[in-house]
Amino acid sequence: MPIRSMPLGVTAVMLPELDFAEQLALCSRLGVTHYSLRPRVIPEAQRDKPYANWGNHKFDLTPRRLLNEAKQIRKQMSDAGITPFGTVPGLSVESPVDDIKLNLEGAAAVGAGRVRVGPPPVPSDAFDYRSLLLRTIEGFRKVVALAKPLGVKVVIETHAWSLATSPGLALLICQAFDAADVGVIFDLPNFALEGGVQPRLAVAVLRPYIDHLHIGGAQKVSAGVDAYGFRKIANRMCAVDESDLNIPEWITALDHAGVRVPLIIEDYTEGAPGSQRLESTSRKLAKLLEAM
Repeated sequence: MPIRSMPLGVTAVMLPELDFAEQLALCSRLGVTHYSLRPRVIPEAQRDKPYANWGNHKFDLTPRRLLNEAKQIRKQMSDAGITPFGTVPGLSVESPVDDIKLNLEGAAAVGAGRVRVGPPPVPSDAFDYRSLLLRTIEGFRKVVALAKPLGVKVVIETHAWSLATSPGLALLICQAFDAADVGVIFDLPNFALEGGVQPRLAVAVLRPYIDHLHIGGAQKVSAGVDAYGFRKIANRMCAVDESDLNIPEWITALDHAGVRVPLIIEDYTEGAPGSQRLESTSRKLAKLLEAM
């Protein structure tokens, strides 16, 4: 099977300035076939602000709206030749049970198949990791018990500054579950932010659990020095071909391990609208996959 068989997708989080019809039309034109829905409540303070990835969105898809309008949304996607592939709500294992149920039911109704659920936040002060890990696993057990009867998979994003920030930390959560019930969003931009992750090792650690990728670019940049004269580092999102991670090496590592999953584009390069970022990144990745 050629590497180019790994389909391209997009997370709706990066398309805040487009309504649903506009998003689907853009995906169809670019050959982006998999679409991760964004069921979230826009904060009141953001509603009158300019459209932004994590703020105001033109397509105001709330979890309740996703459930109520799932049939129409699914038809619109089918008519456009787009596959609903997961939802990315602002949900954790410690969210209210009613919120968790609502998001799981919405994902099931629209046929998205999977819902991203996060672990609890990492405490800001010193803490006992083992007790937090046990609490986290117990939280995911409760979510899985709700998700499984609906035919929905729970996915954990390897997100920077979270309890699943690295492959090893994510595995400590995932290994308590069957890979059919709990998977991983293998997030390359966040690996770039964390640094020091080798592609073949990362893939080997999480191989049975890798459900799909988030693919984009990120860089470490100099941020001056601290009060002691030591160099400080900041993070910057960037184009996929400018990332501190060499994306072809990661795709090669996945391919060699037999992991061929959707590549969900998550490009937050500053200074460009989401539509432009999606067009640029999808073309670069399509060209790369065709050449490999």
